[in-house]
Amino acid sequence: MTPEARRALVDRIFDKARANGHTIENDPLFIGWIENWIAGDIEIAELREKYRDFLIARHSSAPQE
Repeated sequence: MTPEARRALVDRIFDKARANGHTIENDPLFIGWIENWIAGDIEIAELREKYRDFLIARHSSAPQE
């Protein structure tokens, strides 16, 4: 898949999510990983793993009620 096709795919997915009322992650790490995937520097499985680990770390560091 070309970087242009990847960019178009991300744009479509994010636009659809926003149109359905979902919030898109805006953390610079996540955006950087998306840009790396678009450029072809990482595979989607690596992006998914990085984001999963990020969410786990975020949840672990969140104040407990």
